[in-house]
Amino acid sequence: MNSVYFALRFEMGNHDRDIWLALLSQWPIQSFHEEEKAITAYIQDHDIQEDMMHFVTEREGVFYDDFVMTKVPHQNWNEVWESSFNPVAVDDYCYIHAAFHKPVEKVYKHKVLISPKMAFGTGHHATTYMMLQAMSKFVFRGKRVLDYGCGTGILSVVAAMEGAPEVVGVDIQPEAIENSEEHAALNHVSPHCKFHEGDLEKAGQDPFDIILANINTRIIINSFEKLKSLLKPGGYILLSGIMSDHMAELEAALHFSSFTLYDVNERDDWMQITLK
Repeated sequence: MNSVYFALRFEMGNHDRDIWLALLSQWPIQSFHEEEKAITAYIQDHDIQEDMMHFVTEREGVFYDDFVMTKVPHQNWNEVWESSFNPVAVDDYCYIHAAFHKPVEKVYKHKVLISPKMAFGTGHHATTYMMLQAMSKFVFRGKRVLDYGCGTGILSVVAAMEGAPEVVGVDIQPEAIENSEEHAALNHVSPHCKFHEGDLEKAGQDPFDIILANINTRIIINSFEKLKSLLKPGGYILLSGIMSDHMAELEAALHFSSFTLYDVNERDDWMQITLK
């Protein structure tokens, strides 16, 4: 039986578009299609929840000019993605592409092959892009790594490609776990990556050398004490998914005094910070 999809299309300016991408990613959106002044979010009918629709229609402080929800006729989703998904280059460190893209001549440290079923977490968004940039400055060989909110699993895959012998990915969405496992297999790092559906408790009790958390400010604040307890002495926490105007709230809530602020990056009104 074919899944029934609905398309939520938002007409908006570039700034609000990025905000909505982050906000909508909290629900089981299957994919996003971005245009210059609009985004379309695709979701399966059984994943549409009342609280989600209330959120979309009543959200305060985030504005859009128009919102339309329509049922999507059955179609070849691979053809849709081949026409809309572009590869992503993160400096000369990482090139993220799909099988249908033409080979590139430029040399990158890592070429990551993905099956783009979920657009959020593929590197297009500033939050993932900055996390990959931050990861390029670290040595992962021999390190135990946690990817909290693993999404598409790209950060886990890159950590394993960098030599991390054990990477644990956790996400509450079953689609994310399926996509992450597929990407680990496509890039031949499955023996080093284990993905678990659920909350942070699924990460276990053994500490990690490096923790990656590309989520959002609210979840970071709520989970930070647990993340700290999972970090080895001298380890690093890489955080992203933080809107620039939420940085003061994050600092006040987390009491960074027990950490050294190792690095701070900003891109398109989003922040990425690294703590030691």
